[in-house]
Amino acid sequence: MANLTLVQAINLALIQEMELDDRVMLLGEDIGPNGGVFRVTDGLHARFGGDRVVDTPLAESGIIGTAIGLAMAGLRPIPEIQFEGFLGPAYDQITTHAGRMRTRTRGAFTVPLTIRVPVGGGIHAPELHSDSPEAIYAHHPGLKVVMPASPYDAKGLLISAIRDPDPVIYFEPKRIYRAFREEVPEDEYTIPIGEARVVTEGEEMTIISWGATVVQ
Repeated sequence: MANLTLVQAINLALIQEMELDDRVMLLGEDIGPNGGVFRVTDGLHARFGGDRVVDTPLAESGIIGTAIGLAMAGLRPIPEIQFEGFLGPAYDQITTHAGRMRTRTRGAFTVPLTIRVPVGGGIHAPELHSDSPEAIYAHHPGLKVVMPASPYDAKGLLISAIRDPDPVIYFEPKRIYRAFREEVPEDEYTIPIGEARVVTEGEEMTIISWGATVVQ
């Protein structure tokens, strides 16, 4: 077991899946030698090279459109959108194409991609850097939306997302990127997508929450 932050757990999941499956690749703005704006992909470019950790232009629609094509061609791309407020330019690609391709082609094509996106406020960021758009995407057909609340959840859910045959938006609550540490197994494990975790047992009330609000 390793005592990891949420950032470190995500980084470890990416390393292990990239080592296990050479179809897994990353693309996004500044994710290469720079390691991403939050350093989530730190060290991956040096480890796997520029063909699998690809720095892209500042063009969110192009990033997601390219990732959709890569996924349909048999790869397992993981595009990163630098901040959740920048999802707007890629909205059509995500909802009209990635989410509907399986249905549109009657199952001839699937889009197994995982879109990583830092999400939420609480870090004193400027405009377009503190949104919480998860409900918008959760209501679109063909998309799965995931948001971990702890380092343990982060690793297991990300591995499940990468292995899923359909598109998953993996929202990362930036407020708790480095807020605390948790014991995380060093071996690979998965957490089923779509199953809630019971944090506290009770009989009088049910409170449903996700992401940073689970631990605030």
